[in-house]
Amino acid sequence: DCQRKPAVSGPDFSIMTLAKEYNFTQIEAKWQRFWASQETASLREYQVHEKKKKKFYVLSMFPYPSGNLHMGHVLHPMGWDAFGLPAENAALERNYNPDKWTYSNINQMKAQMTNLGLRFNWEMEVSTCSPDYYKWTQWLFLRMFDAGLAYQRQALVNWDPVDQTVLAKEQIDETGRSWRSGALVEMKFLRQWYLKLSCYADTLLSGLDELQWPEIVKQLQRRWLGKKNLMEFEFYLKDDQYAGQYKKLKVCTDTPQFMYGATYVAIALDHPLVSVVMKNDSRIIYNREIEFALGINVVNPLNGRSIPVYVANYVLSDFGSLAVLGIPGHGGKREKTFAKKFNIPVLSVLDNNGRLINSRQFTGMNADEAAVAIVQYAKDMKFGGYRTLYKISDWLISRQRYWGTPIPIIHCDYCGAVPVPEKDLPVRLPVYSNLNRSKCFNLQDVSQWVTTVCPSCGRSARKETDTMDTFVDSAWYFLRYLNPKNEIRPFEKASADYAMPVDLYIGGIEHDYGYISNKEPFKRLLAQGMVHGLTYKTNFELLTSANQVLEKSTGERVITSWEKMSKSKYNGVNPQDIAKRYGADAVRLFLLFKAPPENIIHWDVETIIGMTSWLNRLWKMFTDFASTESKPAIVNTKAFDESYDKYHKELLHATHEATKQVTNSLEKTFAFNVAIAACMKLSNALQGVPSEIAQKSAQYAESLRTLCILLSPFAPHIASELWSVLCLKFGFGNSYVLDEQWPTYDNSALEGEEINLQIIINGRRRGTIAIPATITGDEEALLRFVKENEIGHDVLRDRVVKKVHVAKHGRLISFVTEP
Repeated sequence: DCQRKPAVSGPDFSIMTLAKEYNFTQIEAKWQRFWASQETASLREYQVHEKKKKKFYVLSMFPYPSGNLHMGHVLHPMGWDAFGLPAENAALERNYNPDKWTYSNINQMKAQMTNLGLRFNWEMEVSTCSPDYYKWTQWLFLRMFDAGLAYQRQALVNWDPVDQTVLAKEQIDETGRSWRSGALVEMKFLRQWYLKLSCYADTLLSGLDELQWPEIVKQLQRRWLGKKNLMEFEFYLKDDQYAGQYKKLKVCTDTPQFMYGATYVAIALDHPLVSVVMKNDSRIIYNREIEFALGINVVNPLNGRSIPVYVANYVLSDFGSLAVLGIPGHGGKREKTFAKKFNIPVLSVLDNNGRLINSRQFTGMNADEAAVAIVQYAKDMKFGGYRTLYKISDWLISRQRYWGTPIPIIHCDYCGAVPVPEKDLPVRLPVYSNLNRSKCFNLQDVSQWVTTVCPSCGRSARKETDTMDTFVDSAWYFLRYLNPKNEIRPFEKASADYAMPVDLYIGGIEHDYGYISNKEPFKRLLAQGMVHGLTYKTNFELLTSANQVLEKSTGERVITSWEKMSKSKYNGVNPQDIAKRYGADAVRLFLLFKAPPENIIHWDVETIIGMTSWLNRLWKMFTDFASTESKPAIVNTKAFDESYDKYHKELLHATHEATKQVTNSLEKTFAFNVAIAACMKLSNALQGVPSEIAQKSAQYAESLRTLCILLSPFAPHIASELWSVLCLKFGFGNSYVLDEQWPTYDNSALEGEEINLQIIINGRRRGTIAIPATITGDEEALLRFVKENEIGHDVLRDRVVKKVHVAKHGRLISFVTEP
């Protein structure tokens, strides 16, 4: 375990006694005490003393760990994404200060992690709600403000009337309600802070090709960025209808040949022009499905015709500033329906022969010729041309609640928005004084804190009262881990050059601002799924009892569904309670075995019980062997020897096969369910050996030894204890299993065996081929073998492969393809 400093020795096994029963409570407590007594190395110690070893930076998403102890030279820190609305609301409900509530939860979660046998580099621990951390979040914001990447503007925003704050689109459910409060989301105009994320769209898109991420995740990123090529034209606002900075409106179309038939322009509700035109409008908008005339007209630059601007549902709000030319005479059903709804004229500019009419100098051209000619004319006259548009918009970071990083800006009536001087950072939150009050607490309520002096002119001024979205805090935590106690700068460049990029990121997806040498911060991504619990509900309330099938008060049938675990749904489980009942190793094995890490897991107690039974069988097998009088010679056989009998050969084969599958799962595929299944298969092979042979077999002892090491990343408590049993009895290697060298496998021990591989394409079985057993754990080799095989070549011919999934321990390969 390279997270430990080498000066620390293992437990004293001389006082150990061999228990007949597997007592996970005592065993797990023992090893957790031992791990707690160890120190983890700091980054500087890695840099100074470990230069001969290649670093490996593992980053777990705030605040959840990966669940694995890692072999090798590993940097694996942990911290807390501690700001945010859920913590503030929970504190408010209990009359707590958010800081006290948050830190009490941090202590509880650290205890839960310890009880599950999770270890991190705690010397690098950070908490985003600490002034030592959010000082540097503010510092980074000011760097972006100075560069013109942070700005404030009027915007039509999603508003939660219960939580009294702005919501992101992702925080609204399909019914238009807040994901937290359940309130029907309103829309209102507010002056908000934004980060110019959109100007990095092309860089973000091109960077995806360089990442070792699951292809499905990269496809989601590409859709999120949403590159689209269109033709764009400038339409001037009619006469004196100038709306703020909007003297002209950029309008897009993919049918420029029909521009002479345009009769309106459509924009989305959250287009910036809507905010400008309606800034004094006090209406409350409850439904995103709303359409109306904006009350302004624009002029078509081709024919000078004045046409109205409408807010329309069919315009994708994801594209933000997109305005779409309405040509109902040659458009689709949605444009025709919209025109009919608002009594908008429908014009045709195409005759029966497919040539343009009523189009001035372009009359008589066919549609294709006219499209090219009109775009060229617009380019020559400098009012249009081709434009690449991205779905990604600038990031709205303003939040109207207390528990967040204060935005370090001072508003002065004379100087405008003035950045807080660096020497005055951090801008600290005021003391929380909302006890015994039901209303939401906002920084603007604290007049003493708000009132300040302008750093530029010395006149009376006001601090910004919005706080930052918590995702701003968590957008750079992987860099603060490297120098968590640095008081001079957010991180040292030398530390970032050494540790970055992150070798393995477990969780979601973020990007950095730019003070590091690496183009992308995360080299490889393991997309982590969620645990779902069985949820019981009626149309009126959620039920907490899993045994009820009817709602008592109404007799109504209970609706049952699998949903993400949440306190609000009463379907969560406390990991400490489950670990206390079944053991931490059983819980870990369940979470890793139930499904591949990127998949959703349905919480299932029966599977945990099954894991407990397997661990009990392992305990009996090891202790039975350790209780023998004889001491078999320990060997490390690499290939078959004809002198071995049937059991020895089977064990040798099973040991190398398990070693290969577990190694590939840890290093390449992250298919931990396959790794655990391989350990189970090896244990079954060991249990199939008669006791009289096992007691004298060197290969049996070697296979036990290998199984113990292979199991250690997944079930470290029992693996450490069983290893200590073998060490005490036979003097195996080091006294601590996580200090032991990882076993190697030899393909020559697997040669000759073939297995049948099923080929599935788009859910249909298309054939079976025989493959060497040696490639079952290698997805790349499997894919290459299938494509080179005659059957595989035939069924995949002329198909574009979008996704590949290997299942059943390398015995099934499934393709999702396009025809």
